[in-house]
Amino acid sequence: MQNRLQKLEALRGFAAVYVVFYHLFASGLVIFGINFSLFFRFGQEAVILFFLLSGFVIYYSSFISKNTLTFKSFFWKRFLRIYIPLIIVFITNYIIFSIYKKGFFKIDIFELLGNLSMLQDNVGKKPNVICNPFLDNEPLWSLSYEWWFYFLFFIIMKIEWMRNKDSYVFILCIFASITYLFYPFFINRELMYLAIWWSGLYIAKLYMSSWDISFKNLKLPTITILIICIILSADFIRFDRQILLKPGILSKSPFLEFRHFLFTLIILLAIPIWKKMKWIGFKHFFGLFQHIAPISFVIYISHWFLIYNASYLDFIQNKNIELAIYFIICIIYSYTVERIIYPFFYKKFKKIINF
Repeated sequence: MQNRLQKLEALRGFAAVYVVFYHLFASGLVIFGINFSLFFRFGQEAVILFFLLSGFVIYYSSFISKNTLTFKSFFWKRFLRIYIPLIIVFITNYIIFSIYKKGFFKIDIFELLGNLSMLQDNVGKKPNVICNPFLDNEPLWSLSYEWWFYFLFFIIMKIEWMRNKDSYVFILCIFASITYLFYPFFINRELMYLAIWWSGLYIAKLYMSSWDISFKNLKLPTITILIICIILSADFIRFDRQILLKPGILSKSPFLEFRHFLFTLIILLAIPIWKKMKWIGFKHFFGLFQHIAPISFVIYISHWFLIYNASYLDFIQNKNIELAIYFIICIIYSYTVERIIYPFFYKKFKKIINF
């Protein structure tokens, strides 16, 4: 069994690049008179793909070495992996914004502390959100989910009396989705979305047990996601036809959450079919993206200000050249942070903390 699964790496790289394209081209991309923007309107679904991959990888990486899972080791590995690149991105983002505004500007301390505590989400898209992503860096919303999934995973795996952990987890997720109908807030939203992340973990269990990844063996997560889809769809009754026709409504609650779970359901149904077809077309379509995977995290959390909202090259006065250079800068920046700065600080902290 390989230390890194090539197909997962390729999907991770693809998802990161797709999110960038989503932000750039979802509102319009016309080439030779043909509008291709429809192909780039599924950025939310790309993030859900990240969640599934994350659940798979965390389970796989935590148990492939067969070492005892200690909180100290687990916490510091996850903490340094996320926070070293994240803080560098925060600093870079602030410096760029300061250049735009021609002077240092006041930081929203509540927003900064909320992001450092992993409590952020998109205020305009979901109800009862604690705080926005720092400096309006929209992709950061998903990090709060990832962070708390990690620790829910650790706690659940350490509860000895919970023998059939998957069933308990999925029942908890269904219960959280029911409460979400009546009063949506941070905790029940996290627990509801845990069903998506845990579905990725469940697939990892099948893979590591050499069990067939079939419809039958995926029955538990598939039924769970289907039930949550049905529960979330019950919230649609408060919307009249006129509101449903409003632009952007599918990117706001409750439709946004429904989209996330519906996409997960489609993935769970598609995997056994694609596997039977021997992953036809995968290598040709996704294969090249595995080279992006090692720097995909920083691409994801930095492209908002390095590419999408960038204006530091406006003097070029050619949008195509501008965009190409923005991409190159983002790639170089991501490589520098992921492959040079992060490993350096990780080794330093690992030696100091001794985990």
